[in-house]
Amino acid sequence: MQINSDFEFLIKIVVIGDSGVGKTNFIFQFTEGRFSSAHVTTIGIDYKSKIIKLPNKKVVKLQIWDTAGQERYMAINKNLFQKVQGIILMYDLTNRDSFEHLQNWLNLINKNVSNKVVILVANKLDLAQEKRIVTEEEGEDIGKKNDMLFFEGSGASGENVDEIFRSIADEVYKKLIDERNDRSDYDNNNLKLNKKKREKKKCC
Repeated sequence: MQINSDFEFLIKIVVIGDSGVGKTNFIFQFTEGRFSSAHVTTIGIDYKSKIIKLPNKKVVKLQIWDTAGQERYMAINKNLFQKVQGIILMYDLTNRDSFEHLQNWLNLINKNVSNKVVILVANKLDLAQEKRIVTEEEGEDIGKKNDMLFFEGSGASGENVDEIFRSIADEVYKKLIDERNDRSDYDNNNLKLNKKKREKKKCC
């Protein structure tokens, strides 16, 4: 969490999921408003940034990390988890394997992450009519079972992309504010306790 004169918080988000689910194009659609039909596998990690205004009018900067989906990069993903406040877990609704592999990603998250905001995203909604394999109900079900908000969107058409990133940013922001307030309450309580201790030690 960082504070800057132009924005209140720097929010770090990582997008994970199998290779080929569309993570990179999804991020590019949000940060640059463009889509490329040419598939280029992300090597290791990369990130993009964008400053946005939340519904409460607060301005935050999103730093969105793009990860490789291959097993050989799992160690990179594990390390990256420690630096982020929000996680977008993505699958391709036209690819059953990417949906079935969600449990592997959830196991990785549960093993390495605690107290983070995680949302589930089904990508390639633009292909839903002709090529959908994973139903919306299946996505909703796994989201509910794992306490994740669920969205469907399209990195190609841009449908729901902005809403998805703004939703996770808003959830992370609320969590950061709650944590800051909790720390403030804790510090104030400690000050009161220490003051009482000092008063008791005074000689009559």
